[in-house]
Formats: sequence, structure tokens, C-alpha cells
Amino acid sequence: MASDIPNKHILDTSAWNHLIDDPDLHLILENLCSVAIVPTALAIAEIGATEDPERRLALLRLIKTVGKDNRPLATPNQLIIAACRGYVRRDRSLTLNAGNDAEGAWIALNKPELADGAAQCVALEFNKERENILREFTEGLRRALKAVFENGVERPRSMGSLIRHYAKNDDFLYEVVNPIYERAVGQPLVRSELWSLLNSLPHWRMFLMGYACAIYQRAVKQQGFGHGNNPGHLDLWSATYLPSCDVFVTADKRQRRALRILNKGSASPASIKSYREWRETIVSLHKDV
Repeated sequence: MASDIPNKHILDTSAWNHLIDDPDLHLILENLCSVAIVPTALAIAEIGATEDPERRLALLRLIKTVGKDNRPLATPNQLIIAACRGYVRRDRSLTLNAGNDAEGAWIALNKPELADGAAQCVALEFNKERENILREFTEGLRRALKAVFENGVERPRSMGSLIRHYAKNDDFLYEVVNPIYERAVGQPLVRSELWSLLNSLPHWRMFLMGYACAIYQRAVKQQGFGHGNNPGHLDLWSATYLPSCDVFVTADKRQRRALRILNKGSASPASIKSYREWRETIVSLHKDV
């Protein structure tokens, strides 16, 4: 997706589900001619896990209809892997819709009948695995941090304070980024190139901040912590897409609150809208024409 395409909108899985059930769906589809809808491999993977085969097929067809010929953005982890490899090659630009996940999502949009029961089980297991990984990590981290805070270390008072603290710690950032980089390219990142890498693509910042959000909400804050009270792994992964759109739409309140906080750290903030806000804007388009 070229960066100069205007008015790019990304819909989260929850927004796609609301759209297909919207009583004004046909009117909305008519009014979307002035909007560039950018599909994401992440939303398509979540939709691929939909149990009802008829709804699953209908959702995939809807995304293809609305997204037209726009190829899906890669899943956030694959996008970051591509960023690492592009950095090694010193690419002047990066294709954000390359990789196996993005290719599989594109096939699912063009041949939705391939998203059968077997594929649904695979998608469901993938989604569960990602959530379990984050849950196990943050629960272990919370147990470790409990002793740290009890020994007098000040607990960060907000997600922002946690992010600001670690954003200044180059050693910490290198320990986080280097394993990702090394797995992607097969060699360690030269320590002095840390910020050159992070500044090579704005999506890096949002990818890391999504994890910082999960750590604060699940492992640091004193009340309302844990996986059941906060956005899921895939919800926070969506922060990686914010530099690629002008508007991000979600019907998930917890996700929306988190993304609005993280969006403040984006070099080019998107507009984070609820589905209701978004559909009211779309329905009102061309109403006087």
C-alpha cells in the first residue's frame, strides 16, 4: 500500500463483524468509494477462525469487496521481520504486504472457499497460541516483579511512564530487539545500529509499544490486571498497523482505549474510531448529493 494513497482505513476484526451485521450495509458500501480500505492479514486470520462456515465465507467476501485489489498488510510479526531483512539489504522502501501470512490472506480473499473447516481449526489454534504465549509471559513477569516492587523499586504509575522509562534505556531496547533481528537475518544486530534500525520504519515503535502496553496492563498495574481485563495479544499487535492508516476502526472498547494511548507515540497518529463513530461518518457521506 503506497504511503501517498489518501484516506486509508483499517478495520479490526470486531469492526468487520459489526459491518456485516449493519442494517445499512448496502448504503455503507455505496459510500465507501472515497475511502481506501486496507485489509490486514491479522484480521483475516481471526476471521478465518470463525466457527460458522457461512459467516466465515461471507466475511471474507465482504473484505474482498470492500478492499478491492488492496493486498492485505502482513501480520505484525512478519512485518517486523521484513523490516529487519530490508534493513540488512539497505532497501530504500519496504513492501508491507509480503510474506507467507500476507500471501495466505490474499489467497483466502480471492478463494474464500479454501477457508474450510480444516483451515478454520488451524487459524483457531494460531490465535489461541498467540494469546497463550502472552498470557504465560506476563503472568511469569508479574510474579517476578512482585518481589522487585516489594523491595522498594517504584511501580510505574501509568503506561506512559513505563514506556518513557524504557524508551530511554538503550541496553534494554537492544536486549529486546536483537533476538528478533537475529532470528530474522541470521546474525546479531551491531549495537551501534540500534536506533538506525528502529528509525528505519515507524511500525517498529508501535510494535514495541504494544508489548509495553501488555506488560503494564497485565504485569505492572495493581488493579484490573491480567488477561481477562485487558486487550488480547492480537488486539495489541494491531498497534503496529497505525502508521499505515489514517483511520483505525474497532468495536472493542478495551482495544480502542489502549490504542488511543499508544497512538500518542506515533509519528503520524491515526484517528482511532469506534465502529459507531465510523459508520455514522460513512453513512453521512454524499447524503446531500
